[in-house]
Amino acid sequence: MNFSQIIPAHPARSRRPFCPAIAFGLLLLLLQPLAAGAGGTPIVLSFTNTSAITINDGYANGSPFPSTIQVPALPGVLQSVTATLYGLTTPDTSPIEILLAGPAASGQAVDLMLDDGSGPASGATITFADSAAPFPNGTINSGSYQPTGIPFPYFSPFYQEVTTNQLAGFIGTTLQGAWSLYEYYANFVNDAGDGSISGGWSLTFTMTQAAPSVTTLAASGLTPTNATLNASVNPNLNATTVYFEYGPTTAYGHFSATNTLASDLVDAQAVALAIAGLAPGTTNHFQAVAQNSAGTSLGGDLTFVTPSGQAPIQPVLYTFLTNGDIPVLALYGNPGSNYVILFTTNLSPPLTWTVLTNLILTNSVQVIYPGFPANQVAFFALETAAPAVTTLAASALTPTNATLNATVNPNGGPTAVYFEYGPTTAYGNFSATNTIASGLENAQAVAQVITGLAPGTTNHFQAVAQNGLGTNFGGDLTFVTPGAPPLLGASLANSANLVLTLYGNPGATYAILLATNLSPPITWAAYTNLTLTNAVQAINLGPATNRMEVFRAVQQ
Repeated sequence: MNFSQIIPAHPARSRRPFCPAIAFGLLLLLLQPLAAGAGGTPIVLSFTNTSAITINDGYANGSPFPSTIQVPALPGVLQSVTATLYGLTTPDTSPIEILLAGPAASGQAVDLMLDDGSGPASGATITFADSAAPFPNGTINSGSYQPTGIPFPYFSPFYQEVTTNQLAGFIGTTLQGAWSLYEYYANFVNDAGDGSISGGWSLTFTMTQAAPSVTTLAASGLTPTNATLNASVNPNLNATTVYFEYGPTTAYGHFSATNTLASDLVDAQAVALAIAGLAPGTTNHFQAVAQNSAGTSLGGDLTFVTPSGQAPIQPVLYTFLTNGDIPVLALYGNPGSNYVILFTTNLSPPLTWTVLTNLILTNSVQVIYPGFPANQVAFFALETAAPAVTTLAASALTPTNATLNATVNPNGGPTAVYFEYGPTTAYGNFSATNTIASGLENAQAVAQVITGLAPGTTNHFQAVAQNGLGTNFGGDLTFVTPGAPPLLGASLANSANLVLTLYGNPGATYAILLATNLSPPITWAAYTNLTLTNAVQAINLGPATNRMEVFRAVQQ
């Protein structure tokens, strides 16, 4: 559920604009001195946005709206979460309305203050905890209180969209991402002036141990018989042992030494273990295994190929005659490489060469019978083949950038490599060109970064490799750039018409839904469908009315 897709409309608010802005204050991470030992002692992590929040008098929401805190990936399992406001001041006695929303992927929000805790307040520090006492009516003093936890008011964009009325509802949901604090208009009349949360706000997470998180990473330090196996491991608050299993198949059968992670149990750590006794020129499967008292996790299978131990052979073509004066050729080169043998029967310029054969060596020496008659005068030349190229999956995707990948074997000649890309297989755009001038007998990885892409779009691409013997194409693949979720804004135009503004991805189709009665269960009716031609598009709804209307945008 993307909360930003829901836009409130309420007659008392005269359909004022809904324009959430994100303000970034100083973000602090405090690690409390609680060690996580074998018994699973909890660890406390706090994140603070120190930027002040203005509580505006009248019908205006707080500023910024919302105030956000970015929470990184947290170790372990969430045991509890609390929220704290610093320096809450309001001269008014009308209810203060404050809502906490977790990351969009969590689908969770909780009303911290609504009808309870009526002002005034002066510099109060308020901590919200499920285990605390309820708010008393009257003056707000510093202390710990339960969240109000009642269904959200119909003028909240989260009305009927929450699945919890306690902070405990965040347990088991996605914690990583932007947490948002919304302060809704507190005063029904312009009478007492603005208030503030002068010291910002914080979130405190109490985490307990969990099975380790582990990801197998690419092997390094490859030799014909040795390799270094790598992984990233988060111990998740408990001492963790790590080892690798490896072998010629996913049945593995071999094990590396064991590494024990006994310190820095909060953060992901790099683990590298060397193995030996491998066979040259072989494919090996491996995966990381991490284990603590809470369980065992597997990092996923990867492969590597040990070098053959032999330097690439400089290809040579030998010509000799049989007893019957029939020419025979012997090609000395690299098994698996592609070679082209040319011939001519006349050395008078300009020379005209004809392809005799195009072959892939199966051994380091191969005999070729040209099929010429005895005493035929012929001259032979050896050429490598056009490059071999395979397009690989794109990586490092952002809404506007991507890294395009390929593997290219130059087949003995200097080779230029680039990517063509675009919205269809007609492409129309080209990456920078990479020239391979060394290691010409071996396959090589090629990567090029492209920019200026449109968010939320499908892009075709393929690698193109070219040397003196020709051009080859790696085959078409596609990737989709991440797109920002749709956002609806509402405003009252000078003509007194209500205008919705849809922010989304050009080319994407959105359904605009309408609800006029927010008594549960909410019934959403189709209002219109439209395909964006630009990132922003206005929708004129006509003259404003006095009935309540809530609109929602959903990408199709």
